[in-house]
Amino acid sequence: MKASEFSKEAELLSRHETGERNFSGANLIGADLSAKNLNRINLSSAHLNGADLTKAKLIRANLSGADLRVANLSKAQLIETTLSRADLTKAILIEADLSGAILSGAFLTGADLKFATLIGTSLIGTLLKGAKLTKANLTGATLSRAILTQADLRKAILSRAILSEAKLSEANLQGATLIRAYLNRVDLRGADLEGADLSEADLKGADLSGANLSEANLQGANLAEANLSGANLSWADLQGANLTQATLSGVLLKKANLQGAELSKANLHKANLCKANLAGANLLEVNLREANLSQANLLRAGLLLTYLTRANLSGANLSEANLIGADLKEANLSEASLEGAIMPNGVIYSQGAKS
Repeated sequence: MKASEFSKEAELLSRHETGERNFSGANLIGADLSAKNLNRINLSSAHLNGADLTKAKLIRANLSGADLRVANLSKAQLIETTLSRADLTKAILIEADLSGAILSGAFLTGADLKFATLIGTSLIGTLLKGAKLTKANLTGATLSRAILTQADLRKAILSRAILSEAKLSEANLQGATLIRAYLNRVDLRGADLEGADLSEADLKGADLSGANLSEANLQGANLAEANLSGANLSWADLQGANLTQATLSGVLLKKANLQGAELSKANLHKANLCKANLAGANLLEVNLREANLSQANLLRAGLLLTYLTRANLSGANLSEANLIGADLKEANLSEASLEGAIMPNGVIYSQGAKS
């Protein structure tokens, strides 16, 4: 009898117990292998669609190219298991442990991975469109070029994960933890990152246009050359963030904290920075044309050569700010505080002298 032929599941288990490991291409459609010990088994290219593998032990097993569509792998142990190119479409992997597993090129569209453990897992180029990853732990996982469009990653942990060039457009990442995550050139268009922790994350060249980042923590994050046009960053914390040459046209930064942020040569045309904190921020050559900076805090901010044409600076605090070479043509400075500011012509403003 060939390795792929069985009269029933018991035969496979019996042969596995005697030390046989190669069951490549086995036909196990709808098989009940729940809670079974199948460590190190070779089920590459096996037919396991609809199989019950709940609580099964598949540590270091080979399931590459296997058909696991709609299979139930809830609470299964898949530590260091090879699942490259496996089809797990709509599979159930709730609370499964996939630590160190290889899922590169696998298909997980619509799969349920809620509360799953994927620490250090390889998901390079994996298809996870619409997958449920709520509260999943993906610490240190590699998701380069993975497709996570419309995936549910609410409260997921992605600290130190590598997501370069991954597609996360319209994904839900509310309350997710992405501390020090590597997100170079990632596609997060229209994604929901409300309350997410992206402190010290590398988002250089990322596309966050139209994304919701309200109340997000972006302290020390690298957003150089990122596209944030039309994004919502209200109440976001961007202390010390790097936004050099970033595109922020039409962005909503109401009450955002940009203290000490680096914004040189960024485009903030028509941005809303009402009541934002920009104390000590570097705004060298920034485009703030028609921006709303009403009641913003620009104490000691560097505004050298900044374009502030038709900007609304009413009630803003520009005390001790450096405005040398800034273009303030048609800017609204009503009730703005300019005490000690260096004006465009190099003269220090004094309320008494009104220079």
